[in-house]
Amino acid sequence: MNIHTLITTLILFVSLSACYEEDDNDKVLFDRAAPGKGFYPVSGNTFTNLNNPTNTTWRYAGGSDLALELVYWTEDRVKEVNMYATLGTGPREKVYAGQYAEIAAFSRMKSADTLILRYTVPTVAAETTIKLEMEIINENTLTLTRSRNVTAIP
Repeated sequence: MNIHTLITTLILFVSLSACYEEDDNDKVLFDRAAPGKGFYPVSGNTFTNLNNPTNTTWRYAGGSDLALELVYWTEDRVKEVNMYATLGTGPREKVYAGQYAEIAAFSRMKSADTLILRYTVPTVAAETTIKLEMEIINENTLTLTRSRNVTAIP
């Protein structure tokens, strides 16, 4: 092998190894862990109103029925899932509570648990923001809260 071929091969090898990016699933799981407590729940889906998936503005009249799919998973056991609604500057109110043993629904297609949360938009003043929060609580007490704002229209 001549020196030119050796140098070219060495440069090619170094260039290719610099582009290699390791997919370290253990690091991802470690980032979702609390030392001494366990793992946080994870949810990564974008909320869509399954009753009206073309409405991407999230502006609804009072009486509109929403169906939000929550896709979630965790390395530890889930205890419960709750949903809260806050109307404008009003207090946060629990509008759904489900014990995991009663609502568990694993989707093989999504490789995660799924839950359809239903909410009827109340009749309130136009342009009122309604904050919906979906809270996943693990048995280890670690939580994840996902939220979606809805704007009331006349």
